[in-house]
This record gives sequence, structure tokens and C-alpha cells, in this order.
Amino acid sequence: MLIFIHGFNSAGNGDKAKRLRSEFTDIKVLTPTCPFEPAAAITMLSELIGQALHQGDKPVIAGSSLGGFYAAHLAHRFALPSILINPLIDQTLLRHETGPQTNYYTGETYEWNLDHCAQLDHMVIAPAALAYKPLLLLDEADELLDSHLAASHYANLAETRLFPGGSHRFEHMDEAIPLMRSYIARHS
Repeated sequence: MLIFIHGFNSAGNGDKAKRLRSEFTDIKVLTPTCPFEPAAAITMLSELIGQALHQGDKPVIAGSSLGGFYAAHLAHRFALPSILINPLIDQTLLRHETGPQTNYYTGETYEWNLDHCAQLDHMVIAPAALAYKPLLLLDEADELLDSHLAASHYANLAETRLFPGGSHRFEHMDEAIPLMRSYIARHS
């Protein structure tokens, strides 16, 4: 089982989510649309993971950008393996996004505020605290998040692939799918 968590102002029907559902037809892939409020997103995702565990599944938690930040937090909370795609490492960067927001996929409008940022501050996880080394997939030319910061943050505590070029959207999914498939197989 794979649970994919989208990034900031994205949704469970985004491009990466659609691609993962189409590639991994042999396993259950869940791509929920999370609430914008971090605490509400973690509550919803925790319930989803709890249901999966109760049913005997051991999900791999994957996420992109803010979803990668959430994935690391949840992987720690539930002692699960994770796949982090261009993950947010420094949650304080979202302090620059305070103000009116519109979700790219759902059209939902909301106000991102400092309380939301404070919620993220309480979710920070040290990579050494994770039960499993995550698969860390990075596009070196990510224009929003520093890929080298992510690689350094996880150092030898992750299975890291730093792809040359690319962008924050992560343009190396073709190369990443076999790596993800292998990681999932080893941790299922």
C-alpha cells in the first residue's frame, strides 16, 4: 500500500498522484486531498494510516514538498517507511506565504497564517529518529526548495537520488518509478 501526500496548494488529484495511481496498479494507492490546516491534515492522514494498519496493511508514506514534510512526520509517528520527493525541510519558509491562498486544483480559497506555521514547527522530525531510511528523491534545480539542503539534512540517513536539472514539480518521475517500486517491495 502507498499513501501519497500532495504539497502546498495541491490536491489528491494532482499530476504526481495521478501518475502514481497509474503506475502502481498492483498495490492499493491512496492519494487523499488534505485540508490546508496542518493539524487537520495530520489528523486526517493519521486516521487513514490507522485504518490501514488495523486492516493489516503496512503502508509506505510518500509525499512531495509540504507533503514530504508531512510524510516524514507520519513515518516517525507510525514507524513506517517513506518516500520523500523534493520535500520541505525548513518549514519556516512557509512563513513567507502568509496571506490569501488559492488551491491550484480545488479552487478553495483560504488564509494561510502564522498559527498554521506554528503547527508545522511542532511537526519537525530529525532524520535519525525515523525507523526506516526514507527514499529521498530530489531534482537538483528545484527553484522553490534547496535540494542540497535536503540532501545534507538527510545525509547518510536516507537512500538519496539527486537528479541533475529538473524543477520543484519533479521532472524525473520516469527514473524514480523503478526506485520507488524497489523501495516499496523491500518494505512491504
